[in-house]
Order: sequence, then structure tokens, then C-alpha cells
Amino acid sequence: MEMSDETRSRNMIKQEWFTKAGLGLALLLLVLISFVTFNSVDQFANSSRLVEHTHLVIKQIDQVVSDLKDAESTQRGYLITGDAIFLEMHYDILAEIPNEIATLRGLTYDNPAQRKSIDVFEDLTDKKINTLRLGIDALEDRNAFNSDEIAALVGGDGRLLMDQLKEQGDLMIMVEEKLLLQRAQQVEAKAKSTKLWILFGNLLAMALLLSAFWLILLEIRHRRIAQREIEKNAAQLELTNKELESFSYSVSHDLRSPLRAIDGYSRMFEEDFADRLDDEGRRLLAVIRVSSKKMGQLIDDLLAFSRMGRKPVDSRKVDMNALVEEVWAEVCASSRTTLPLKKANLPAAWGDHALLRQVLMNLLANAVKYSSKKAEQIVEITAKQNEDEVVYTVRDNGVGFDMRFYNKLFGVFQRLHTENEFPGTGVGLAIAQRVIVRHGGRIWAESKPDEYTIFNFSLPKEAAA
Repeated sequence: MEMSDETRSRNMIKQEWFTKAGLGLALLLLVLISFVTFNSVDQFANSSRLVEHTHLVIKQIDQVVSDLKDAESTQRGYLITGDAIFLEMHYDILAEIPNEIATLRGLTYDNPAQRKSIDVFEDLTDKKINTLRLGIDALEDRNAFNSDEIAALVGGDGRLLMDQLKEQGDLMIMVEEKLLLQRAQQVEAKAKSTKLWILFGNLLAMALLLSAFWLILLEIRHRRIAQREIEKNAAQLELTNKELESFSYSVSHDLRSPLRAIDGYSRMFEEDFADRLDDEGRRLLAVIRVSSKKMGQLIDDLLAFSRMGRKPVDSRKVDMNALVEEVWAEVCASSRTTLPLKKANLPAAWGDHALLRQVLMNLLANAVKYSSKKAEQIVEITAKQNEDEVVYTVRDNGVGFDMRFYNKLFGVFQRLHTENEFPGTGVGLAIAQRVIVRHGGRIWAESKPDEYTIFNFSLPKEAAA
């Protein structure tokens, strides 16, 4: 059982929706994975900075302890030798220690516990420096020490303070190493979760992309099938149109002969038997002749409508002001009116001069015809330029029509007024619509009975690329 066009259309719409949804979700996942990856990289960079910061704190603590040891060594050298070089080196080392402790405070400004430890560390450092200074001052008072006195100066409180400094430094380093371990664990956990996110996210995104790709291939296949059907239908329609054109030509040609015969024999009958016909007979013969002429006009209009679809569009720039004036002169001549046309300056358009002339002829002739029963007729044409088109407007103050019957307005042989009210075959607007559509434009209307009718049609400003 073949699938109906409606079912096939619904399936194609569903497939298109699923394809867009799959591509959208895949894109969303890729964006999310990119965000997670970026966030992880940022956290890794931040963790690296924290690790480096921790190493700097440890290095700075070691540096202070090392300098205090060097200060103690240079003090001992000075006490033993009395050489001023040791004393100069000693003071140079002590001058750096306050800066190093200040740097250490700056590195631990966000850690209250470490700041307290640094207070203790700095206090011990000051005591150690004071102890070292006492030995130097004592040497200056006595000029020389023996070995036992030197051992007493560098031992005792000095050694105890150095041990306390090392212990305090080790405690501070232990805190930093603990922080380092915690940060390393956090980085490892984050790296693991990021890997899982990237792995499963990419797998899901790949699955969605493959599904969307499969749906796209399926849609392409359906579109190819639909395209082949369209081409087949187009070929059939072209063949049918040619057959209809041939048929309409044959019918019109075959009908013209009997119509001419009806009209001719009616006239001959009236002339030959005029003395035997009463008024009713002559009236009936007149009806026959008028009806045959009307039938001939319908055939001509039908052929004109048919030919309008086959005639190629020879597009070029058209001076709409000159064209409207030319058409209006012909309309006034055929309708025997001297009605002035209200016309604004009309911008040029791109189209077929002859076909556009037919459109204007139909619209302006209708405007004159349907406003002919007004005491003061008004017919005007204006234009408005849009981005890539020009919209022309033909307005009259005629009888108008009921918008409820708008769907019949552009139909072939569709009339919204009886022939007794206004003559015509009902083909003019259908021809106008076909011409405008073939130019890539639009035509539409609005009206209010016994007040106005407005016809708008659009044309391209430039030639199609």
C-alpha cells in the first residue's frame, strides 16, 4: 500500500524536526563540553598557581632559616677571628631578613593560621638577632674571647632559639605541604570528572550527530524521490498544457466558424425576411447575434489568457510614467471619457513592457468602468518604493465589492457584478494576476461597497540576479 502525500509530508516534517533537534542537542553538548573543558583548564591553571605559591612560601621559610644560620656562622667567625669582613657579611644578611619576612607575610595574606605562625616566627627571629647582637657587643667591650667563652655565647639561648626557629619553620612548612596535598587531590578529582564529562559528552554528541546525519541522508533520499515525482508531474503538466493549448486552439477555431455562420445567417435572415418578421422576431434575431458576438469575445479572452502563460517575459527597465499616460489615453478613447487621471510621479520598474501594458489597461479600464455611475469619478495611481520592489496602487471611488467574495476576484470568468450592471467577460483580472506573478510580484485588492476599490501590485526594482 503506497503512502499518501499527506502522510509522507507529515513524516518528512517529523524527520526534519528530529534532525534539527539532534543537531541542536549535539551543538548544546559540544558547547557544554567546551565550557566544562575551559572551566577545568582554568581550574588547573589556578591550581598550578596555588601549587607554585605554596612552593614559594616553603622556599621563603627555608630562606629565612638559612639566612639566620648564615648570620650565626658569620657572627661565630667574627668572634673567633675579630675580622671585620665577617661582621660586614653578618650585617648584610641581617638587613635582608626583615624584607624576607615581609615577603612571607604577603604570600600568606589569605591564610589567617599561617599569619599567626609568622608572628611567632618573626618574634623568634628578632630574639635570635638580639642574641647574636649581644655576642658582637660583648666582643667590642672585651676585644677578645677564648674558646670556652665563644662556645658559651653561641650555645645556650642562641642554640635554643635556633631550634625553636627550625621547629616553627617546619610547622609552617607542614601546613603548606598539607595544603599542597589537598590541592593535588582536588586537581586529580577534577581531572577525573572532566575526563568523564568529555568522554560521555563526546560519545553522546557523536551519537546525536550520527543520528542527525542518518536522518539527513534519509531526508535527502526522500527529497530526491519527491524531486523525481515533481519532475514527472511537471512533465505531465507540460504535456497536458500543450494538449489543452492545442485543444483550446482547435475548439476556438472550430467554434468560430459556426459562430460566424450563426451571425451571418441571422443577418441574412433578417434582411431577406424583414417584411415577414414582427418586432418580437427581430428582437430574437438581435439576441442571437449579440450572443454569438459575446461567445466570440469569450473565446478571444480565453485564448488571450492561455497565451499569457506561454509568452516569454522580456524584462527591461520600464518608464511607468510614460506607460501609464499611453494606456490612459487609450482607455479614455475607448470609453469616450475626458476624465483626468490623478497620478503621482511613478518610479521605474523592471518587467515586460507589453505585458505590463496589459495589466495597466485592465486595471485602469476597470477603474473607469466601475466608477462610471458616480457623479464625480475619481481614478488615481500612486506608487511606493520598498527595499527591493515597487508597489503600485490603482484606486477608484466606484461601486466596490464585498470582501467576503474576495477569493473569486482573480478567477477566470468570475464576476462580482452582473453583466447588465457592467459589461465584461471576467478574464481581465485573471490575466493581470498571471502577468504580475510571472514577474515575481504580488497583486491584491481591498474594497468597500459603494465607496472605493484599491488594487495593489508589486514589481521588482532591478533585474533578477
